[in-house]
Amino acid sequence: MKPMLEYKGYLGSAEVSIEDDVIHGKLLYIRDVVSYEAESPASIEAAFRAAVDDYLETCAECGDTPDAPFKGSFNVRLGPDLHRGCALAADRADVTLNEWVKAACEAKLARTAAHPERALHINVTNHHHHHGEPTTRLHQVEESPTAPLTTLSPGARQWTM
Repeated sequence: MKPMLEYKGYLGSAEVSIEDDVIHGKLLYIRDVVSYEAESPASIEAAFRAAVDDYLETCAECGDTPDAPFKGSFNVRLGPDLHRGCALAADRADVTLNEWVKAACEAKLARTAAHPERALHINVTNHHHHHGEPTTRLHQVEESPTAPLTTLSPGARQWTM
């Protein structure tokens, strides 16, 4: 994971540019583009904080609402089969699809916190249909190379979490 800075609810990146001899970053998870740079690791956090403060002040002066990261909703593109599987699992659990997905995310975060050594590995391969159109299929999702979490194969009908 790349280093992240945090201030007033905003997250920022910090990356070294060897050719420019600076450390630069930007605010993450917002639509507006706010960047900053510093000449040393010791000064990058001050540059980040100044950028957040300047962004908030500029928005206030212009009468704009600052973009906030993590509003609590996001779109997930699952594909029809996975969408169907999740919707049916939610129906069987007598909860909404949103509640089911939220619980699945909470469970995954809890497992990740309990076992940080288990990084999520996603194996994706590209296939070409007889028409020559490339498609991407998810074959296997693992928590570690030796401990499968979920297996999704072409034509699969069930998903487990």
